[in-house]
Amino acid sequence: MLTITQESTLTKKQVRTYGPKEMRPNGAHITATVRFDDQCGNGHNTFSITGSTTDGQGGCIHDLVAVHFPELAPFIKWHLTNTDGPMHYVANTVYHADEHGPKMAWVYFDDPENGIKKKCMKYCAIDEALEICLNKWFNYVSGIGYRYEPDTKTAKVRNLDHARHSAVWTDATDEELTAPGLKERLEARLPALMAEFRQAVESLGFTW
Repeated sequence: MLTITQESTLTKKQVRTYGPKEMRPNGAHITATVRFDDQCGNGHNTFSITGSTTDGQGGCIHDLVAVHFPELAPFIKWHLTNTDGPMHYVANTVYHADEHGPKMAWVYFDDPENGIKKKCMKYCAIDEALEICLNKWFNYVSGIGYRYEPDTKTAKVRNLDHARHSAVWTDATDEELTAPGLKERLEARLPALMAEFRQAVESLGFTW
């Protein structure tokens, strides 16, 4: 992944706490924790927003944080972004924007006359399964021979909302996310994105 180096001060603890605030109508209270540091020891400062409530909820409860701490809502999109960029910025965005049919398949052998039905011969890449069946035979009258069935679980439907989230690119068009060259577009916008991220971090009073 392309990374943008912006000199920063590595720190083990840089935290801001908001709240507690009462959550109506149940009377429980919520506290938000915002941090920008290297608590995990990864060698770079990472931004995070989490929450906890007195009725047992905790972690990435961003919907509740946004409701009760609206001043933090604009910063939630930066959750788990570090000084190198959003977590797995290119890989995750490309994955969510991708769409393809089944990649794997089962090769079966049938011989109903001899009591053999749907005997699995191999599980392999769909191209290999197709080649195997083309080089063998299947009698559609007797039902004897080789055939393959795609594993539909290995197909993938794109999720552009997740792609936008991974890229911290809320206004990305469908075309921008699906047209060839997505990796290059992501890398081209990263410097400006990181400048925006730094501005956001510093606006909260954190040292970059």
